[in-house]
Amino acid sequence: MEYRLGNANKIKDKGQLSKPLECPNCKNEVIFSVFSNGETRLDAKTFIKTGNVYFLICPKCASVFTMDENLGKSLKKKDTVVWTSDLLNPEEFKKHD
Repeated sequence: MEYRLGNANKIKDKGQLSKPLECPNCKNEVIFSVFSNGETRLDAKTFIKTGNVYFLICPKCASVFTMDENLGKSLKKKDTVVWTSDLLNPEEFKKHD
């Protein structure tokens, strides 16, 4: 499978989550690394829509998960809590022939 996590040229390291979570794939308690990448899309209402894609990588099994953009932005605050249920499977990238 192929995943597209944003379309900017540079992936930004956002550090690690402060508390361990259970990885939905390997079931290990790990501290996930967090990254972000910019995403620009054409939109019918605003013409160009920009944002960030936040994704997390399990250090044990290398599984990749995404999270809601608003939750990703709030990770700068020390009191932000992330739950295993906040980890989303990325959408599979579909190539157009």
